[in-house]
Amino acid sequence: MGRFPVVWILLVFVLLSTWVSDLKISRGLSDHTVASYLSDIKLLLKFLQFYREETITIEDVAVIDHRDVRSWILWRRNKGDTPKSIVRGLAALKCFLKWCICDGVIKQSDVLKFKNPKIQKSLPRPVAIEDINDLMTSVEDVKKTDWIVKRDEALFVLIYSVGLRISEAINLKRSDFTNSSGFLPIYGKGGKARSVPLIDRVSNIINTYLVSSIFNSSEYLFVNRFGDRLSASAVQKLLKIIRRRLGLSETVTPHALRHSCATHLMESSGDIRSIQELLGHSSISSTQIYTHVAQKYISDIYDKCHPLSNKLQKKVE
Repeated sequence: MGRFPVVWILLVFVLLSTWVSDLKISRGLSDHTVASYLSDIKLLLKFLQFYREETITIEDVAVIDHRDVRSWILWRRNKGDTPKSIVRGLAALKCFLKWCICDGVIKQSDVLKFKNPKIQKSLPRPVAIEDINDLMTSVEDVKKTDWIVKRDEALFVLIYSVGLRISEAINLKRSDFTNSSGFLPIYGKGGKARSVPLIDRVSNIINTYLVSSIFNSSEYLFVNRFGDRLSASAVQKLLKIIRRRLGLSETVTPHALRHSCATHLMESSGDIRSIQELLGHSSISSTQIYTHVAQKYISDIYDKCHPLSNKLQKKVE
């Protein structure tokens, strides 16, 4: 082992490249998930090289054991990685090892039996309705170009109205909307398709944006100032500026608008099955979390606003 390090490094690189291609083509994972998995595996190889003080080869990948994994987890904890990112890293490793076994690179791995470390799940934090309204009207304070202001308003309204992921929103084609007939086709994680309803107010706001846009022949619905598809980072940057101007929490992100949609619908309707379909959750368990969020949300509002609330009494005094 280690006799031809350059050759082995090249083989590991080829192996990872083939695995990544398979994740995209065969499993249909999103670019974001694939990039995260690849980053985790590279981080593991980097750790193993540091941990063992030698060049890491394919043979080393084959004999990764529980002790290696426990040391890797401890190393990531010590450098400040979140429990969620550590669990994702372990999922990436198991995915990679399963692929190696199926592809005949290795015969077996005991790591596949390694139990994930427990993590405490935190409830999503919805954005208050009044804060969402302030967010929508504050776009023009940041952007001055009329069609870009209308674009950002349309994007935020759409994400909140039907609980889209940011990737789902920016990947929409103009034809998806113009041919929608009241329902918008959405392609979510793993290429799973669903249809979401468009209420008239949202359709009108998007139409207003399209009429004002200077890129009428663009393929994508939401484009940047060059006519190319709008990037997720640009949307995140804009919302960061707005929330700081409004003094809102750092948890107010594009994804928080998706959480807010689900929470507010759960609060008003309680129809968990419809919300599951709207969000594109494969399992009802992923949607059930919003029942707890809605209960806490209602409890907080009740505590702040009811005449018998101690908090309200103190304000009056």
